[in-house]
Amino acid sequence: MDLADSLGLVCLLPELPVPTHYSDTDSHANSVIDLIFLGMSCAQVLHHIEPDLRQPSDYAPLLVDLPILPENIRFSRKVLKHDSDEENNFLSSVIMGLCALNFSRLNSVDDLNLLSTAVSRVISNAWEANARNITVTTRSKEWWNDECRDALATYRCTGAREDWCLFRSTTRFVKQSFFDDRIAEIVSTNKCPWDLMSWVK
Repeated sequence: MDLADSLGLVCLLPELPVPTHYSDTDSHANSVIDLIFLGMSCAQVLHHIEPDLRQPSDYAPLLVDLPILPENIRFSRKVLKHDSDEENNFLSSVIMGLCALNFSRLNSVDDLNLLSTAVSRVISNAWEANARNITVTTRSKEWWNDECRDALATYRCTGAREDWCLFRSTTRFVKQSFFDDRIAEIVSTNKCPWDLMSWVK
């Protein structure tokens, strides 16, 4: 328990305190030997011990519902948009960097390790120079823009029905405009209507 405290964890309490281990030997009592630890923010969460679900096992499953909302699931990553200037710059940088390396001196394992490190550095530097950071959320759509974000923020602040309707109409308009522009680009620029099939399956 001291280790859990030092890591900022708490031991959850079961909703119904029953054993977690069921002995096959009559002389041995059933016991609680399985525990769940979570962060301090989840200290009030209760978990469930399910003896009926253990079937042939002598351990009962422990189930817990974590209080995580879809809106809270956010993480960042670096991306290169397909067919963008950044992607072209990335490929050009990698090609130029690889062409500048000396591949003729591979006489030992050390030479190979040095070369592989150099190749990795070329690709990594090109990626860092051209990729951009994005934050991935449940609403990470290509059409999502600042108008949608501001309308959603307004609704969350007021909770008013008219602001909800405004948010819905804003997202519909932005989405429709995005796909209209994309269709026009495919038809007039790419001249490849089969690109639309990924949307309609």
